[in-house]
Amino acid sequence: MTFEIGLLGKLAPAMAKLAEIGFKEAMKKLNPSDFEKACICAIEAADKNKLFSACEQGVVEDFLKSFLTGAALPELLKPFNNQEKPQVEFLVEAFNATVPEHKKIQGRFAPKKLHEWLEVFAETYFHKTSSYLRFKVAKADYLKQLANWFDDVKFAGIAVEGKEIEKSEKLAQIFVMPDVLEEEKVNIYSLFQELGEGKNLQQMQRENRSVRKFLASQLLNQNQSNKFVLLGAHGSGKTTLLSFFAVMLAQNAPEKLGWDSGIDCLPILIKIRDFARLSDINLLDYARQFAEKTMSVKRLPEGFFEYWLADGRAMILLDGLDEVVEESKRYAVVQQIENFLGQYHQNLAIITSRPAGYKRDFFKTSEFEHYHLQLFDDAKVDEFINRWYDSRVPDAAKAQRRKDSIKKALDENDRIKLLARNPLLLTIIALIHRYQAVLPRSRHKLYEKAVETLLKNWDANKNMTEKPGFKCLDADDLRRLMEILAYCIHTQGSTDNPEGGTLIAKDELLEQL
Repeated sequence: MTFEIGLLGKLAPAMAKLAEIGFKEAMKKLNPSDFEKACICAIEAADKNKLFSACEQGVVEDFLKSFLTGAALPELLKPFNNQEKPQVEFLVEAFNATVPEHKKIQGRFAPKKLHEWLEVFAETYFHKTSSYLRFKVAKADYLKQLANWFDDVKFAGIAVEGKEIEKSEKLAQIFVMPDVLEEEKVNIYSLFQELGEGKNLQQMQRENRSVRKFLASQLLNQNQSNKFVLLGAHGSGKTTLLSFFAVMLAQNAPEKLGWDSGIDCLPILIKIRDFARLSDINLLDYARQFAEKTMSVKRLPEGFFEYWLADGRAMILLDGLDEVVEESKRYAVVQQIENFLGQYHQNLAIITSRPAGYKRDFFKTSEFEHYHLQLFDDAKVDEFINRWYDSRVPDAAKAQRRKDSIKKALDENDRIKLLARNPLLLTIIALIHRYQAVLPRSRHKLYEKAVETLLKNWDANKNMTEKPGFKCLDADDLRRLMEILAYCIHTQGSTDNPEGGTLIAKDELLEQL
């Protein structure tokens, strides 16, 4: 038989009564769905003895529901209360006490097989609940180490002089939730219909097509889909956003993500670039390896990640698809991701990439909602500045003076204010201002710091000069190449081509280099 007992409805009131008579500790450790899964596994293992072969399945399920949430429940809570195995003798008594309430089962089961049936049930149930408890203990260590690893925002890779870069910040102190913009879906039928009505493409593009813009945290509460691709420019905060999601769950603060407090969800954050460097390893093995070897998590029990994934209680965060440089390798990684998310489709998943490294055939828009991470508006720039100085300057009056100073400097220079909409560049601006008390009057000095960060420091951890074709180049060589290339791109701009001056075709890029 395959059993679908549905214990959760009857379990809650029964457990409320037991909490009053000494089972409070069990209540803290017990996840009702774990209890139900353990019971079903135990019943199916014990059912090989054919105890109920003469009974209809519906009758058996009704009886077992009463048995497990009634007389047997105190004994079944022992593994959660004091890690003891349920005693078969007590379960026999509970079983026999439940039978008179169910006339259709009286005389329809084999009493001689009862003891053997309950022995198998108790052994399997105890094994399952013990595994679940080990997973919960392991989860506490995993979340602690994950929070330690991703919570510190370090500035050592940013080219600003002074001790200010040696400090780090806790993520929640300076984090500002960005907005995302829903990518417009093209309905081919409607497109042809509008063209048939005499509209041209330019006219259709000018018309207001409804796309949604909202806080990125609201992605976690979307009803249409639970799989997202998040596209964002360099420095727009893709990695920081995923780190914030993971850290808030690790610190048991899901309400900061718009979720109910106490939700049981395991964050799994994977840097796609690092995963792609390893061959013959799947995503789950990599997640385990990263946790144990990099984050220094204690050895995880077998099946740890699968435990949450199988129930849809994980948040899968896959960061930086564009950072897989080889195109063939990138397609292979996409296939691995699709297979993985297909196997655990009930979990929420977010994949990030820069638009330049993303192709439309990677993930189908029918399955993966696509969004674009937005740069900061004035309100978010102000919020970041407020958070920045509140966290780094203990004296409130001094912090306010610094806030007023940097906001005034930005208001007086529209070009620098435009740069400040990018979270990475805003951080560089804030570091310069914090160390020097003022912003450079000349834009080129500020650009100099940004170039040093982006060219020399930011990509250093991607081992650029170790890649084939780059080994002969040092940082100065790269800078000279980028200067010539930047001038070439910049001079392409015109009023007829608004994107000229910022973009270059791949073939032309290679030719110029």
